[in-house]
Amino acid sequence: MQLLNNIKTNRAIATLLMEQSVTSAEGKQALQSLRKIGSAAIPKLIETLSAPQNTGIIETLLLSLLDKNTLPYYLPALTNSNQNIVRSVTRILSKSDAYNPNELLHLFLDPDISKTALGEIVSTHAANVHFKELLALVDKVSSTCRPIIYRIIDQHASIDSIPLLIAKTKSNEPMVRTFIASALSRFNTKDSRNTLAQMLTDPNKNVREATLRALGKLKAFDTVELICQMLLDPDLTVQSTAIETLVEINAPETFKYLIEVLQDESEYVRRAAVEVLNEIGDQRAIKDLLKALRDADWWVKVRAADALGSIGGPKVIDAVLVLIKDEDEFLRRTAVEILNTSKDLKAFDKLVEALEDEDWWVRERAVDALAALGDKRAVTPLIKMLEKTPEAALVIIKALTSLGDRRAIIPILKQLKFSDESICKEALNALKILTDREHVLDVQTAITELANIDDNEVRAMATETIKILGERFGAEPQEIDSLLIDFENQQTVQTDYKTDVKSASKKNGMSQIVLIDASLLEPGDTFTDRYRVIKQVGKGAFGVVVLVEDTVVKDQFILKFLSPHVAADENAIQRFTHELRYARKVTHENVIRIYDFIAHGNNYAISMEYFPSHSLTYNIARYRKIDVPRGVNILRQICDGMAAAQAVHVVHRDLKPGNILINKNGKVKIVDFGLAAAASKGGSRLTKTGILVGTPTYMAPEQVRGKTIDSRTDVYALGVIMYEMFTGNPPYSGEDSVGIMFQHVEGNPTQPRELNDEIPEELQKIILKAMAVSPDDRYQTFKELKTALESLAEEKV
Repeated sequence: MQLLNNIKTNRAIATLLMEQSVTSAEGKQALQSLRKIGSAAIPKLIETLSAPQNTGIIETLLLSLLDKNTLPYYLPALTNSNQNIVRSVTRILSKSDAYNPNELLHLFLDPDISKTALGEIVSTHAANVHFKELLALVDKVSSTCRPIIYRIIDQHASIDSIPLLIAKTKSNEPMVRTFIASALSRFNTKDSRNTLAQMLTDPNKNVREATLRALGKLKAFDTVELICQMLLDPDLTVQSTAIETLVEINAPETFKYLIEVLQDESEYVRRAAVEVLNEIGDQRAIKDLLKALRDADWWVKVRAADALGSIGGPKVIDAVLVLIKDEDEFLRRTAVEILNTSKDLKAFDKLVEALEDEDWWVRERAVDALAALGDKRAVTPLIKMLEKTPEAALVIIKALTSLGDRRAIIPILKQLKFSDESICKEALNALKILTDREHVLDVQTAITELANIDDNEVRAMATETIKILGERFGAEPQEIDSLLIDFENQQTVQTDYKTDVKSASKKNGMSQIVLIDASLLEPGDTFTDRYRVIKQVGKGAFGVVVLVEDTVVKDQFILKFLSPHVAADENAIQRFTHELRYARKVTHENVIRIYDFIAHGNNYAISMEYFPSHSLTYNIARYRKIDVPRGVNILRQICDGMAAAQAVHVVHRDLKPGNILINKNGKVKIVDFGLAAAASKGGSRLTKTGILVGTPTYMAPEQVRGKTIDSRTDVYALGVIMYEMFTGNPPYSGEDSVGIMFQHVEGNPTQPRELNDEIPEELQKIILKAMAVSPDDRYQTFKELKTALESLAEEKV
């Protein structure tokens, strides 16, 4: 019987395909025959769907034969390797309502069934699918199948589904909880918001991030306080999402919950609070926030002002500019502190007005803020204030010195006439820096008159100033000695000095050489008639850094100038030559090449390789956490460069992200071996002048303790850099340098993987070994450290 049915089925199918119509006599007869055969014909009919031609008639017939009893004949087709069959049967099952779609749900667990096709079918019938059974599948199906289930749930979920969705927040799968957070964002009910609020504490960062986005979508005003706490989240991505969520909700009461955040010890947390204010803050909010800080400890206020000033955007600064005229003295004081940090030129006019504030604190901090702006328009109002407000002379003289404008010389000279020793000392220091050739005789005359003063320190400073000015403007040693003798004898030597300086300049052939303020160099200017200025690159620890072209060899390089006031310091000159001597010993493609030390009159500069790039500091700030493959590539190059230094017994002493340069092609070069010393000579963290060598954030324990250092000190610094690269934060932070240095000595950093769980275990071990408190427990060479990093890279591959 079955054989006969097969023959009849094949003949009828062949007739239908040949006729391409069911209206002809033969077609009608074939169709009637197939229907009479019934379910037994279905497998054969499905087989004919393998070719894309003339399938319409067959699909129509199969659709008519489909019901709850014949459904099992169709399902095997969803495992067929022929996609034409799968697509046709998918269409048939999607169109038919003659069966119960819930009978298909268990097929999501069948590894052979096409999940895409099954999802399309079930999605079509979503209104008739049991939501509870569908939701139960998310914990059972594979991770690749879950997105299909999620789409169906998202399509089918209704307000009645909320209890079932809430129950699923207890799933052990973070991916499921992440989806549920997103699904709940469709329903703005109290239950949904409360559940999402609880999910903010989920241990998985992806769940927390999805929850924040859901609350933002719901505009959940009643959860703003909890969202503000998410600004303290250890994961910076979650922290960033919390910022976006608060901005999206834009609740009026947000600012009052930011007060606590703004007082947090973490700079990143405080910055997050300010980023929110940058977007939604207004004058009222900023004012209320600052009022709330009134009774806080002073250091809390300083933290808050620093954060608001350092990254406060236009809205914050505009609000602060209004508050600097507020009748509340506390608000004016806080406003001027913020402006001191912001260095926003928009504040210039308001700061000038503040010079006449009734409160002395506001006046003097306005002076400091104007100096920080570096805008020489401030010179005139500051000179006027110096004349009107002698009690503020100290701070004003410092500001005028910082601005470096020669117009301040005569007004500062007048301050020497006052008996206040502290003012005299500050004025002498200013004149030592500001005096130019035009005013040197006036300055010398005024200083000589200080011989009658009782204060020994002032007389000593006066003696030093005469000596420095004499050397700067060309007087020979015997002439300077003569001036000093005359000073001690309280004799005036103005006329003789004027003549001697001129003759000395001519004798030395330096009548045209003046002390250059490199910060005033502009493109096109020349230095020593050979070097043409292209642009200023920035300011280093010692002075201005300028890109120049050597007009003789037609090559570009960097000139690192010693600033004028430092050029007068013999110790600074020795440190500069020290930088050249040791830096030139290190020659490697991953180290900035040093060319020469240039001395022109009393002007000094080091010439070095020009390497267009960004610092590692910029990269960390931009990417927050550098991905492991890219980070390891950077570190291997650093190890190569530092190995070259280790080979010639040179210790960098100040290895940090700011001294590591990376160009657009990923090439790395280490710069500024200026604090390096020969390892064979040992040395502590202090120079002869008592200057701290190194940056506290990256300083090794032995540097802090003043012990002998070697290349392992640089290994420690690179360990700290690695920690920061992969976690986004340095291992130790604090309010002051001393606190940070003590933490290095204690050596108890948070495990890197606690801050970034994407860091491999082996990389964490490498970082912590490099950061070991004892040098003996660290990698002993940079080659050894590089080998460990390369082993890690191979494992990742």
